[in-house]
Amino acid sequence: MKRKKFIEYIDKLLERSDAWRKDAEKREDWNSACFYQGEVKAYERVKRLVNQQLHV
Repeated sequence: MKRKKFIEYIDKLLERSDAWRKDAEKREDWNSACFYQGEVKAYERVKRLVNQQLHV
């Protein structure tokens, strides 16, 4: 998979997890909100690492 395509896929995962986090917060389901926040942070880290590799 090309890196650009991989970044696009990570962006979609980020959007999905962030939407689920916001939904969980609206429902005051704090366990799910924390879980999805963790996913968002993990995807952001992966994206940052891939971007760093692009510039090396």
